[in-house]
Amino acid sequence: MRAAITHINSYLPNRIISNDEIEHWVNKSETWLPPGCMERLFGIRERRYADENQQTSDLAMLAATPIVEQVGAYTIDCLIFAAACSDLLEPATANIVQQKLGLHCPVFDVKNACNSFVNGIQVASSFIQSGIYKNVLVVNGEILHHSIRFNLEPHEDISRRLASYTFGDGGAAALLSTSTDVSGLYYQKFKSNGEHWKLCTIMGGGSLFPHDPNKYYFEGFTSELKTQLIEESNGMVAEALLKTGWKSDEITHVFTHQVSMNTFDVVAQHAGMCKTKFRSIFQSTGNTAAASIPLAMHQTFEQGKLKRGDKILIIGLAAGVSISIQLIIW
Repeated sequence: MRAAITHINSYLPNRIISNDEIEHWVNKSETWLPPGCMERLFGIRERRYADENQQTSDLAMLAATPIVEQVGAYTIDCLIFAAACSDLLEPATANIVQQKLGLHCPVFDVKNACNSFVNGIQVASSFIQSGIYKNVLVVNGEILHHSIRFNLEPHEDISRRLASYTFGDGGAAALLSTSTDVSGLYYQKFKSNGEHWKLCTIMGGGSLFPHDPNKYYFEGFTSELKTQLIEESNGMVAEALLKTGWKSDEITHVFTHQVSMNTFDVVAQHAGMCKTKFRSIFQSTGNTAAASIPLAMHQTFEQGKLKRGDKILIIGLAAGVSISIQLIIW
């Protein structure tokens, strides 16, 4: 029995934030960001921010509602909320999404930084392959702009905050069901190395720093993280192709976590894939954490470029350090 992604959808908030606005907010006390540096460094032009009254569960609900309306709430056996962000610590955000969607199935959260959604796919496909559930809805909502520190302290090391200025908000949803044809997930491999967990963090909100307000902002050694991700993922794509018998030129689309435009060059080189196969939305959405891969997939689908029978490579990259490879026939 094989699981397939039968429906996919996404949601982007209406509020568009330009690089000029980011630079204005950061440069209130002194010039931390030279004009135009965000596009030069990362290739980003704009991103979306959720409204003040929107929660991560709202973004997930808005992404999932068209799918639920199409297939019917009664057909969904399980709901997984898979995101780096959450509405609160207790209970699971999946419970809130469940209430907003009007579902009555079992629900739970999956959290693994920017690989949360691909891990959600992994878990959902395992349920389907084992026969426990037939239709599993994986949903995501990311409101990352809450973790950005715009008011910097004098003499602060801005390099540890810089990547956060590319953060954007968004939501996504995918329904996995039992495959009735050749479509489905053909290969999945996940790898983690906790030795490097300190490279990118938001420390607040847990038992480590439960009440320190200064720990609720992103800090990261992003260059070191990129080096570790490349080293840890070395050979994983080649292994996946070898085990499935697929050829690299058979891959129609490559979807990977979107952190900068130049990351696509690095990932393509190390994966041995042509850069033209990579589907980027980074310039207009920025880094949307675990929403970035399903957002890119849905936009490609909406453009009519993602078609049934296409062979897809998904490369998950996340802090932790966490890497994943998934091969799918759409």
